[in-house]
Amino acid sequence: MKGPASSPSRFRKVPWQLIAVFVLLSAGLFTLSRYFYTVQMKHARAFMQSELATAADFLSLRIGEWRKERLALAETMVENRILATRTKNVLESAQAGTHRADALEGLAALRRNFHFDGAGVFLPGGQFLFGLPETSTGDLPPSSLRLATEVSLGRKILFGPIETHQETGKRSLELLAPLVVPEGKDLSLVAILRFTFDAAEELDPFLNAWSMSGQTSEALLIQRDGNDFVHLSLPRLHDGPVPPARLPISAFRRPASQEALGEEGLVEGADYRGQPVFAYIKSVPDSPWLVVTKFDVAEMAMGMRAPYRLLVGIAGLFVIACGTILGLFWRRQAASLESFEKAKWDQANRHMHDFLMQVIEIMPNPAFLKDPEGRYLGCNPAFEKLLGLKKGQIIGRTLSDVAPAGIVQHHSTHDQALLEEPGHQIYEAPLQAWDGEHQVIFIKSTFVRPDGAIGGIIGILKDLTQRLRAEEEIDQLRKFSDGTIQTMNEGLVLTDPEGKFSFVNPAAAAALGYRPEEMVGKETLSFVPKDQHIIVHEADKRRTKGVADRYELDFLHRDGTRRAFLVSGGPRVHGIELGGTLAVLTDITDRKRLEEEVRALSLTDALTGLLNRRGFITLAEQHLKIANRLKKKVALLYFDMDDLKRINDTGGHKAGDLALVDAAAILKKNFRDSDIVARVGGDEFVVMAMESTRMNPEAISKRLEEKLALFNAKAVEDNRFRISLSHGLALYDPDVPSKIEDLMTRADLLMYEQKRAKKGFSPDKPPGPSR
Repeated sequence: MKGPASSPSRFRKVPWQLIAVFVLLSAGLFTLSRYFYTVQMKHARAFMQSELATAADFLSLRIGEWRKERLALAETMVENRILATRTKNVLESAQAGTHRADALEGLAALRRNFHFDGAGVFLPGGQFLFGLPETSTGDLPPSSLRLATEVSLGRKILFGPIETHQETGKRSLELLAPLVVPEGKDLSLVAILRFTFDAAEELDPFLNAWSMSGQTSEALLIQRDGNDFVHLSLPRLHDGPVPPARLPISAFRRPASQEALGEEGLVEGADYRGQPVFAYIKSVPDSPWLVVTKFDVAEMAMGMRAPYRLLVGIAGLFVIACGTILGLFWRRQAASLESFEKAKWDQANRHMHDFLMQVIEIMPNPAFLKDPEGRYLGCNPAFEKLLGLKKGQIIGRTLSDVAPAGIVQHHSTHDQALLEEPGHQIYEAPLQAWDGEHQVIFIKSTFVRPDGAIGGIIGILKDLTQRLRAEEEIDQLRKFSDGTIQTMNEGLVLTDPEGKFSFVNPAAAAALGYRPEEMVGKETLSFVPKDQHIIVHEADKRRTKGVADRYELDFLHRDGTRRAFLVSGGPRVHGIELGGTLAVLTDITDRKRLEEEVRALSLTDALTGLLNRRGFITLAEQHLKIANRLKKKVALLYFDMDDLKRINDTGGHKAGDLALVDAAAILKKNFRDSDIVARVGGDEFVVMAMESTRMNPEAISKRLEEKLALFNAKAVEDNRFRISLSHGLALYDPDVPSKIEDLMTRADLLMYEQKRAKKGFSPDKPPGPSR
């Protein structure tokens, strides 16, 4: 348990201003040290870059001059044509030996003035004729032969590539020149002169003669070959007898850039040893060769480490000194404030106790305050009322003083666990009140005093007695509702958002030959023929839009037959999401079968497409049987078109037929698809409708009059006759059965009463029933 010694005020006594100054000074010192190191590195790098560039320029000029001298030598040999003439005499004269000796003597004299490793004369096809040293024989290798072909065709002097012998490591460089003699106005090619030079003796001395002050500086001769750099010289720091392996060009970058290497200049990357280096690349004039001067990055940085470490050491000593001074100052200040802090926390604890007492005093629910020993420190009037005790009888006492022994142990265990692990807990337990035992939810939480110690427990009680009684009543209502659903004659099903049955009542299951538990959890589509799936999908789309409607759907019976149902469904909503569908299933298989029989027997009116009298009687009798089984009322409405004779006399029988068709269409739109609409006479119609919440004679008449008014308003524009209908309504009660003919007679009489009320006695039709 926390006490004053662990109060968080100790942390507020730390002199944060001094610490901030100390941190800023330390950071500034370290930053200056780093800045000094960075500036010195920048100057060293700039100096090194200048040295590398100067050396690369100088070496590239030296090697370029060497190439020019060798090219000038070869050009002189071509232009004086002495060797070419002697070679031609060797090929054509009878004294070939004498001419060969003269040619060799001339090459030997040339070798004394211009150093080369060897010289030879070859036919354009590559066959050896003679050369120095005289022991050398053999035709041109394939690589030299390709170069000789280019020399022959172009009549130009060319350097070959530097070739390295894999066994001896010797690097050779060849120079080929065409030997031509005048032939008329043109020059005729006689042979190819080939000089060979030892790269180690001719080129390496230039590169090895250069060195910066560092141990890792060196100069290289390289050549670009595709995407790689090829070493032409043997590096000074390389241990092997042959030049190092190729280096990919992509391994080098411009300093402080991610751009790929493209032209000569300063680059950085890893050399053949894998060491990071700075290098300067300079091309040798009029050649594919590149001179590289380089220096290790590590050697350049090594010289700056000692000053940097010294500065870092000084900064560290400064940090330690400042930290020691700050610690001593803080401890002295903390000791001086200790007595003041103790008095301040005591006062803060008293204020917090008073505040908590005011908070629980205004709470509507019963609430109390306990100390860690379980004694009540305070409570509100609601708690006094619940226990039936006065505040004076509660304050200063424990639970065992105000509650029965049977529940004391239970609550004491919860309080002890809460004090051992401070936080909050919620549990339900009985509480003995003045009016009996109550079921109460206890919400308890520890509170911390300003000095950091656990001050005790705050408790709030929520009486659940009334809620439990309400839940019991709701449970009884739910059981009643479930019993009604289980015994209803029509099918009722619920589906989840995945399209699976979540509830099926016995009537729905029995209609398909299953038990409810055999259908719950299975997909709806597994009970629907494949050709009907599109109907289900379209209905699901309407459910997602919140639309409830009715439609016909075939289901598969357990015996494999199809059963037709009228589905009245709507969406189930959970929160803001679609929770599935609730649907009532009415088996209309027998009715559909009768409709097909009626259609087969031609029981429809040819003019209007409605059922005729015979078709109506057949379906109406079946409708009454269903009403008797479901104990539902049925309404029968008898209609007669007013003034049909006037329409026939004015517009002819064709206009009269069109008026009858319009009247039939209005009646079809005014009633449901499940209602039976028929034409039973010349201008007489009859409608039979099953009982529904909308079965209100006044509402039916009003809705019909509205549709007639809409039609008549448009009839003037379409050059049609206005239509007026008189009707009578008779209700069928299953508890008082009657025949269909009796219903029609009663409705006809009522219809005639309405007609007579509209315009009085009509001479066209005698008083009494129309039939």
